[in-house]
Amino acid sequence: MSREEKQILQQEKERIGWIAARMIRDEMVVGLGTGSTAAEFIKALGTRIKEEEITVYGVPTSIQAKLLAEQNSIAIVSSDTIELAVDGADQVDPKNYISKGGGGALLKEKLVDYKADTLIILAGIKKYVNMLTKIYVEVHPLAIGSAFKALQEYGAPVLRTVKGKGIESGDQVFITESGNVIFDVKAKVTDPVQMEKELNHIPGVMENGIFTRECIVIGRPMAAPG
Repeated sequence: MSREEKQILQQEKERIGWIAARMIRDEMVVGLGTGSTAAEFIKALGTRIKEEEITVYGVPTSIQAKLLAEQNSIAIVSSDTIELAVDGADQVDPKNYISKGGGGALLKEKLVDYKADTLIILAGIKKYVNMLTKIYVEVHPLAIGSAFKALQEYGAPVLRTVKGKGIESGDQVFITESGNVIFDVKAKVTDPVQMEKELNHIPGVMENGIFTRECIVIGRPMAAPG
């Protein structure tokens, strides 16, 4: 990717981050997603807090989101009531079904995003697909072997490592903040609703990165699928 293309993508992330930030009201409890686009939302919200002297309470989905929120004067809380959550996506299909988890925070993201009254998904121009093909599955370490076998029925699972080189090369297994591992699965998801349910019935699976709850997607270009 050229420097110019990277600059365009960054500007797009900042633009849609600001769109979401303008939706936040004073005293609102907001779920804070993880990833580069969600980070732009948090920074834009921080600017609003500083300039408009509003108060916003945040429920972060990762340590990364928590630290960035604190730097931007968002008050961190633990709340069962979340008015609105803002998060990014790895893929978005024509029905606004989402694949998430590339950043490794999918369990906490699913908990926060599904708890929120309204979910806002920020997705730049490269995220839109005709069909979800990247599936992320968070698995308890004791179930690595059995989950790997079960996931082969859906596609080609690969145990995620820190550098992405595989355990065969001596690379360390990636461990989530919740102490679990992640399988990256290449698959053709023809029925996201059904697959989301089925994956979570595999013993040892803590959560998967298919998000089928109703959401509002910001950033879809006119020429994108759907």
